[in-house]
Amino acid sequence: MRTSSRPARAIVAIVAATLALTSVIGPVAAGSPQQVEIVSHMNFNPDGPNFGDFTATGSAVDSGLVCASGTVLDTGIVFGGFQSGRSAQILVRKTFTCADGSGTFFVKIQVHLDFETATESFTWVVLGGTGNYESLRGSGDGTTVGDGSDPQTGNFNTYVGGLH
Repeated sequence: MRTSSRPARAIVAIVAATLALTSVIGPVAAGSPQQVEIVSHMNFNPDGPNFGDFTATGSAVDSGLVCASGTVLDTGIVFGGFQSGRSAQILVRKTFTCADGSGTFFVKIQVHLDFETATESFTWVVLGGTGNYESLRGSGDGTTVGDGSDPQTGNFNTYVGGLH
């Protein structure tokens, strides 16, 4: 014997749909990206990996999602696409180690070097980390400028984007 009415079934369906939507929207809203700007000064090392330091600002730092400063080490570089004589692509993996001991995070940047304009731009993505940054994710864009001395010795990278 059927005892449920059409209005009762409609109410159950609406409640189920609301619960399903809430279960999807909740995690998405919780993971909204927080803005970050990271500036790193890199020193080119002909005898080993490139290294430098960084400072970070923005709501991701203010909320404690990421640390405010530390060191950077290039852990891998792949140079390609230079055969055209106009540009090159450089894939760089970096390890950022926080000065406060909270952990490290790993970043991959894809650099586009334009030989004609002598400019560098890049996209970046966080691949994870250790300590407080095991679950860190994020991405953005960046630019590179020389450090004012010999361009063969170092540069400044500026990363702008979001972290979650």
